[in-house]
Amino acid sequence: MEGPRTNARSMSMFAASAFLLGFVLGGVSLHMASAEGLFGIKDSVTQMGSSLVEMQKNVDDLQKNMNKIKQVKDQLSSLPSSGGGVGGAMDSLMKKGGQ
Repeated sequence: MEGPRTNARSMSMFAASAFLLGFVLGGVSLHMASAEGLFGIKDSVTQMGSSLVEMQKNVDDLQKNMNKIKQVKDQLSSLPSSGGGVGGAMDSLMKKGGQ
């Protein structure tokens, strides 16, 4: 009768030692991972953040350029038109060539 008891006891000792070994090694690996930046996620988040900041700067610059283009368009549309011609010296050259 000692065979099954010894077998069960050795299995439970093996299971308990395997659990404790896994628990200790898992805790150590998590501490190492947090020291390295959570499995490299910290570096990825940092890169993504800097990319978003750069993209926001580009969007701001584009918005400034769009505002300048709108101002120029408004200024050009407020100029008086001279009957559909280019105006000034160009109109006089066109009239001379047509005579």
